[in-house]
Amino acid sequence: MKKLLWIIPIVVVFAIAYYYLYGKEQSLIAGDCPNVTIYLQPYDNYAQKEAELLKADLEKHVEQIVFSGFNFVVLPNKPLPDSYLGETRKKYRTDKIINTLKEDADDHHIYIGITHHDISREYKNGVKDWGVLGSSIPDYHACVVSDHRLKHKKRDLWKVVTHEFIHTYYRFPHCPKDSSNCIMKDAKGKADFSNKNDLCGYCKSKIG
Repeated sequence: MKKLLWIIPIVVVFAIAYYYLYGKEQSLIAGDCPNVTIYLQPYDNYAQKEAELLKADLEKHVEQIVFSGFNFVVLPNKPLPDSYLGETRKKYRTDKIINTLKEDADDHHIYIGITHHDISREYKNGVKDWGVLGSSIPDYHACVVSDHRLKHKKRDLWKVVTHEFIHTYYRFPHCPKDSSNCIMKDAKGKADFSNKNDLCGYCKSKIG
């Protein structure tokens, strides 16, 4: 009996490690979201009123899409410093913005930056400051979205935010089926979310 006692602590350690490596992620994919708050952080001339309207859109649509309830909070406006600009000095780097958002973020506190300014990420296809609609770093529990490239801002902004939020919170990739109507379809440089109002059946089965 005494020989077996030393095994118990090892089993407990492995059980905890397994949960944090695999179980935790699976609970997120299953839609389990206890006490999760999503903070919308508007920047520069993105007005509080606009952020509140976006919040209302997200409260209306996100729960319908991922079958989960979240708390949404609009934070006071913050400036974007020039030090966040990329090499071309025309777009704000998403990684620099997310690095500041991650400071208070964790599994239960997701931060989403919102801006009217053009944003960019690391070089792609030889283009400096590759312009994007949004970007996320799941391990940081934060993402950022810009409506600068959207033609129909009021209609489609919540879709882009939801897209990046699903990347961030659920750690879910772009739609594996590349479905044209799926909100998780890779935009591939095109700012068209006109026909993307929900997840496709495949992605819904994985997230919902």
